Amino acid sequence: MSTTPLTQELESNANTLNAPVASNEAMDTLTAQWYNAMITGLGLSDQQFQLYQGPNSMVKTSQDMWNLFNAVPPTSVNNYLDPSQANNFAPDYDLILSALITNPDTDFQNCMGDYYSKWQSYFADNDPKTWDAQGISDLFNKWAMKNAPSKTSCVSGLTKAFINPINIANNMFDSAKGSYAWNRTIDGLQTALAGGASKSFTMSSNTQSSDVKHTWAGGGTSVIFDLFSFGGDASYDDLSSKATSSGVEISAEFTKVTTFAAGPYAQTDANNPILADYSPWYSSASLAKAYTTKDNTVWNNQNPTTWDTAFGTNGFLQRMASAIVVADGIEITMSSSTSYSSSEQTQILAAAKVGLWPFFSASGSGGTTTEVTFNDFGAFTSVTKIASGNPQILGVIQSSMESIF
Repeated sequence: MSTTPLTQELESNANTLNAPVASNEAMDTLTAQWYNAMITGLGLSDQQFQLYQGPNSMVKTSQDMWNLFNAVPPTSVNNYLDPSQANNFAPDYDLILSALITNPDTDFQNCMGDYYSKWQSYFADNDPKTWDAQGISDLFNKWAMKNAPSKTSCVSGLTKAFINPINIANNMFDSAKGSYAWNRTIDGLQTALAGGASKSFTMSSNTQSSDVKHTWAGGGTSVIFDLFSFGGDASYDDLSSKATSSGVEISAEFTKVTTFAAGPYAQTDANNPILADYSPWYSSASLAKAYTTKDNTVWNNQNPTTWDTAFGTNGFLQRMASAIVVADGIEITMSSSTSYSSSEQTQILAAAKVGLWPFFSASGSGGTTTEVTFNDFGAFTSVTKIASGNPQILGVIQSSMESIF
């Protein structure tokens, strides 16, 4: 059957429209395969691990690391961990605290009279040594002896209010003033990496399983990138489809890999030169009380935030990042037997300057280099090397609220 120019044009347009869809499906499968290969190769649990993907995989500072811990993992085997994402642990925790019943400090306020506002101003700028009734009493007595000797007896009303752990938790959170640290720093991560294990594995897309239904996320991926670009360009979609259609071979070598746990900053660490500058802001006991008690003896039923909106089936805080998986000294070799034309080779070489999937660090930045070569048939091999001293996030370990409390 012969084809007319119009038929050929329609077929060409249909292929162009279908290319991004085909590429997305192929990259979705390849990402799931990479997830399974990494789980096996690094000895991780598919009931907790979430793969990191995206261009900001390098950990340079403690704040970089805390941003990862702060991000609440969505229900997916992979995630683009954007520090500015809407759902973060610290503001979620604040929402929950605001919905819990507190004890008013009416007796203390009446006792203090004109001095109440002066104490409040001092308290806002000075943290107690410990966030409990004793720590609050010691701080108040120190202030009152100098500034309001006649009001020292008011301490009983103050400690009465602070017996409620929710009051303590709210004051702790407010004392942080928007700076939310975790209890481990980049120095601890570097020490852990130095003692990390060497790992390597290989993967063939022709044989590697893409089944992720058995994982904690129940299957599916959330963010899809092309092999040669971050997405958004139909030409790169086509290049990726060509590579995956014939199969992709990947070998991965990691000089050091470690799983590094940390929690929200809950107790002053004066011996840590970084954490000493931060205020503890988290009370595990208060969040546990909120999670384990659903009724209005704990939850204020006048508040729009409820146990269901926080922890329920569609709740905003069903899990948290309890650890990160980090590698240092990385070499990834990827090849495909697909033949590329000279113009396509030029596109791929240009894309390699900003990094190739599965690592997207810019070439030449932070010790990262990516080299792409083509054989006589036009098939490519890419080698990405990230020098030691430039730790990269491989993923996070998520823990459900149920497992925490």
